[in-house]
Amino acid sequence: MKQIDFAKVITPQEVYRAARETKFVQRAGGKIDPFDFLMTMVFRLATSTAPGLSLICSLLNKKISREGVHQRFTERACVFFRRCLQIVMMKIILEAQPIEVRLLQPFNRVLIYDSCSWDIASGLRDIFPGSGGCASDANCKLQTGYDFKSGSVLLAEDTKGTLPDQGYSKNIALFTQKNDLTITDLGYWSFETFYQIDSKGGFFLSRFNTQVNLWKLINGEYKQLEFQETLNKQASDSVEIDCLIRENAKDKWLNIRLIAFRAPEEVANMRRKRLRDKAKRKGRTPSQKSLDLCDWSIFATNASAQLLPGEMVRSLYRVRWCVELIFKSWRSILRIHLSNVRKNHYRLKCELYAKLILAMIVHATHHHLQSYLWHKEKREISFYKLWSFITDLPEPNLG
Repeated sequence: MKQIDFAKVITPQEVYRAARETKFVQRAGGKIDPFDFLMTMVFRLATSTAPGLSLICSLLNKKISREGVHQRFTERACVFFRRCLQIVMMKIILEAQPIEVRLLQPFNRVLIYDSCSWDIASGLRDIFPGSGGCASDANCKLQTGYDFKSGSVLLAEDTKGTLPDQGYSKNIALFTQKNDLTITDLGYWSFETFYQIDSKGGFFLSRFNTQVNLWKLINGEYKQLEFQETLNKQASDSVEIDCLIRENAKDKWLNIRLIAFRAPEEVANMRRKRLRDKAKRKGRTPSQKSLDLCDWSIFATNASAQLLPGEMVRSLYRVRWCVELIFKSWRSILRIHLSNVRKNHYRLKCELYAKLILAMIVHATHHHLQSYLWHKEKREISFYKLWSFITDLPEPNLG
């Protein structure tokens, strides 16, 4: 198995070049050495939950005041840390070894998109606004794209907490290549996104938005499909339907396959309860159509049955949860969501990018060890145990 040389994931030469190109440093011999600064933020602060300026100062090789460090957290510093994060992510992606699974062979990559968010200090609400009310008025959201085949994180972008996933979904198509399979949850549902993925020769798999109208082309004429009635007539526990969806404003049409699986009775009843509770909070009554559709788990894709057999759709969709596990490990173990920053959003971003650099390296290490142990000994290693092992090691010479 090909291994990543983590000593070369990011070199001093690359860091100094990134510092010059982003204008984080413009002359040699400044008070802060960019490589020393990066290593401090990424590695030396790794076990600190929410470091303050004094701790950062104490860990730098050169003596500098708290105010001096504070003044270095600027827009250029953000660009510099972001550039270093991109270098690390790209190297890990290039060195990754895709897993061999027969179901996934037709697809170049299997891309899973999801987001997580967390509340931050209210002094940052102008840059990272939150929903307010019972929630915080300042919130940071992290949009993430993960390639299941290679085990690599392809996207990690911070946005304001008020930006819905659907509003961000237009960016997903920009990352799509031919024969990629994109898997998203219902929050990313967007006709334009799916249309662009399809036009690039890519494929998508998503939970179906039951508010969307379906159409059939019959004798050269588009006729609306009464999908609920079709499901109600089904005696089997699964059904597939070839149909079309459209964007009325631009008169665009997109061919899709709907794959529906009958849900267990207890699951369907739980869905109906949640639906009624949600409607009650808003002073509404759920429609009978919405209540009936709770009996089914419905998925939409543009991939043919030959590429993506219907009986495998539900199993493949479940791999989306691996991103949730990544979020959980990043938050509970690496604490990427914790910070002492109150007003300087540039410092908040620098801290986040530094933690993400560490997260990418540890995640890639875990993925490689996991693959090795599983192939050799059919054993697994937990992310927590790996992190505990790393933090117990003697401090390396980071320059």
